[in-house]
Amino acid sequence: MVKLLHKFKPLTLFLLVFITACSSTQTNQQPSAVSGPSPNLATVYFYRTQSSLGAVVGVDIKDNGLDIGTLQDGTYFVYHANPGQHSVTATTDTTSTQNLKFQAGATYYIKAGVRPSQHLFHPALSVVFNLQGQSAIQNLRRLHYHE
Repeated sequence: MVKLLHKFKPLTLFLLVFITACSSTQTNQQPSAVSGPSPNLATVYFYRTQSSLGAVVGVDIKDNGLDIGTLQDGTYFVYHANPGQHSVTATTDTTSTQNLKFQAGATYYIKAGVRPSQHLFHPALSVVFNLQGQSAIQNLRRLHYHE
């Protein structure tokens, strides 16, 4: 009987590791609902798709000069901004700035990308339609900054 239990010990250990790995994978999935919008603030989703160009380079995001987060490949975060004019900056080896106007109670999706060129990684930001942004963040890992 002891030999029989010893024979199945590696199998038991494998199943335990497998079940633990599967359960932790489920916790990374995020619901599709918008994160608690405030009627006095704009809700802004910054995201970066999985396996994007320049995947090893993080994109630092600033709003009016204030660091609000860094996007790695396959991640997103939610930012609640005051309504009005904003200078949003993405930085890698170089910097890209977009002037955007946010409205209170509105939701925005901003996709960050990186374009390699002559030994440098150039960042880019683009505002996308809500349905496109909602679909894009479904399989990305959520980062929690300023929440």
